[in-house]
Formats: sequence, structure tokens, C-alpha cells
Amino acid sequence: MEFSSQPIVEKDILELVWSNTNDAIFTIGYDGRILSANPSFTSILGWEETDFSEATCFPFFSDMSSKEHEQQLTKFKQGHDNPYYVTKRKRKDGVVLDILASYRAINNGEVLAVGMYKDFSEQMNIQRRLQASEECYRNLVEFIPDAIFVESNERIVFVNSPGISLVGAKSVKDVLGQSVWQFIRTDDQTAFKRKIHQVISRKEPIIEQLLRFDGETIWVEIIMMSIVFEGESVIQVLLRDITSKKNYEAQLEFLAFHDPLTGLTNRHYFTEQINQAIESAKKESQMLAVMYIDIDKFKRINDSLGHGVGDQLLKQFANRLKENVREEDILCRIGGDEFLVLLNGFKEKKAALEIVSRLYNALQVPYFIDNQKNVATSSIGIAVFPEDGMNSKILISRSDAALYLAKEQRNVFQFYEIEKTL
Repeated sequence: MEFSSQPIVEKDILELVWSNTNDAIFTIGYDGRILSANPSFTSILGWEETDFSEATCFPFFSDMSSKEHEQQLTKFKQGHDNPYYVTKRKRKDGVVLDILASYRAINNGEVLAVGMYKDFSEQMNIQRRLQASEECYRNLVEFIPDAIFVESNERIVFVNSPGISLVGAKSVKDVLGQSVWQFIRTDDQTAFKRKIHQVISRKEPIIEQLLRFDGETIWVEIIMMSIVFEGESVIQVLLRDITSKKNYEAQLEFLAFHDPLTGLTNRHYFTEQINQAIESAKKESQMLAVMYIDIDKFKRINDSLGHGVGDQLLKQFANRLKENVREEDILCRIGGDEFLVLLNGFKEKKAALEIVSRLYNALQVPYFIDNQKNVATSSIGIAVFPEDGMNSKILISRSDAALYLAKEQRNVFQFYEIEKTL
């Protein structure tokens, strides 16, 4: 089978973010080594990819032991993220920086996790200096890009210009006397206020959604601490818009489990889902079916009409799959023109046959791309749980065997029959 090229748009977006973000982004392998790092990583810390070896996986750690490092890798392997927190990291020239760090467990391919660092030294230095002078405080916070709010008795008594902009207010008058927390979207104010008190005592940031005056919802990172302002003990709240970072993380998470061209799940995600579905079907005494589908003579379409047309046909094909299965069914693009479909939970084989027949008929309709009619049929192999196999590996293998028989005629569907495959 020939694999179609992925769309340029998704690749370009990720490359632009990787190359142009001010945050350091790097990927971590299962052995703890740095696999790749973006330009901002070197700009912030001075370290190059060539500086990392098996003996010096993380030379920029200023206070982490080998044992702690292994414990962190184990958490990543278990799928646990390490969200935003302020820590210390050592620059190559020996200078220790305050860093806002975040790690997301990926566990996909050779990538164990993705790390993100932001140089937080300037903000932390400002925080330390704020205690020295209230007059200095007011002047300094106007020159930092982050939103600063000062609250006394749950009422805002001071806000800097970035704070006014962040919440979409027209002037400081719209904000003073309000509470910062009225902008935060939460279903449980009581639980959220408990979280606030914990954050103040631990000095750890939290991530929440903020509703602006104009109705737009953004993601913000919130850091809080007690300070003295105008002779009174108050709460300082620092808010940073991290919407673009959250979107990027969502994109990374999506690409870890989905095919970027069609939006269908990939084989890794499909395998997880089918294993869960099998366990559920055993408990409920239900049946499942796995369909292995490919597009007949797809290589000829790519060769004669070009990969652009081939990609459009794959997208339309994926849409037909979505339109002709049920919400509980799982769709997967393995690669090229090969697809898997999990038909979830039914009592009789007849139910699977009805879905297969409906999908088969839908795939008979020609595809129209750039106002041109393109005829492309499909062949389908089906294996049924439990009669054709009791685990995902066997079911996928036997649906593939059934597809092999279907391809001998093309444009047919074939249920697995052991006599025919011997």
C-alpha cells in the first residue's frame, strides 16, 4: 500500500510553534535523554542537543538526584503529567534561573514526554523586590507583561495595565471593587476557594479558565502570595494568558492518538479501545466486530491524479465511515488507504451485518474532488468476537485475512471463515 502525504497545514503549524515560541520545548526519550530541543531551549539555557549524553541526561538540573530523575521518568511511563510549577534550572554558564516548568507524558513512539520551560527569573525577582517598597511595587508591576491584581477582603484594590487588558475591561474603574475570582469559570465556588487557600500556602500555580468582559474564555495560569500593600496584608494574584500553550498541548495530545489527515484515531489508540471493549463485552455477554478496510487500487489514484487528490479522497472516505457507523463505534486509520473499524457491543451477528451492508453501499458512491468524478471501490474483511478470536491481536489479524480474500474479487465484504483462510 502507498502512504499518502500528510497535509502541510498541520505540519507547518507545529513547526511554527516549535521554532518561534519564546518557551523552551524539548522531547524526552524512555532512557531519560533529550531527543530534540527547540531554538528557545538554547536561547534560555545555553545548552545544545550535542551537550546531552547518557551520562549527562539533564545537566541543567541544579538540585535533582539520579534517583529523583528515575522516579520522574517512572511517573511519565505511567502516564502522569507534571504540570506548571516554579523550579530552578542551571544555565550552561553556571547561572541558576527561576524556571516555570511543565511536563506532559506522551508515551508515543520514541517520545516518553514533552517538557516546556519559561524563564521566570524576571518575574520572581520582581516578586522578591515587591516587598521592599510599596511605591516601587506600583511602578514595577506596570512594566511587566503579566496581569497583577491585589485583593483585600476579596475586593480588587489595585490592578496594573496588563490586568485591565487581560480581563477585557475598558478602564481600571471596571475592575476595582470586584473580585478576581468572579472572572474564573468554575462549577463549585466553595471547592475553588479551598484550592485558592492551598495555593497561597504552597505557592504553587494553578490553571483555570477565565471569562473576560467581552465573553471570550481564555486559559490563565494563576500564582498567588501574601504581601503587604499600603500597610495591609493582602493577596497578590498574578495571571498569565496561556491559551496558546494550552492549544499547543491539546494539538500534541491529539496527534499522539489521531491521524492528522483524517482526524480518525491511530492504531495505538484503537488497540487501547478494542482491549477495553473486549473486557466490557465479556462482562455483558455481547459481541464485537472488527472491520479491516482498504480502498481498491488507491496507488493508481495517487500515481495518476496526484497525492493532493488522494488526500482529499481519504478525507471523504473517512467522513463516509463516520456517517455510517454508530457513535459508540471506533474508527482508525492505520496508514495509507488502510482503515480499521470497531463495531461495539451487539447481541447478534445480524446487527453487524446491517452496519457493514450500509457502509458497503455508501462506499459505492463516486467521490467528487475539484468537480471531477472519481470512482473508487473498497474491500472489507470482518472478524467477530468471540467466535473468531478472544483478543485484539487475533481479531485484527483475522479481519486482515478476511480482507485478503475480499481483495481477490475487490469491492466486496468478507466475514472471516477459517476454512477459506487455511
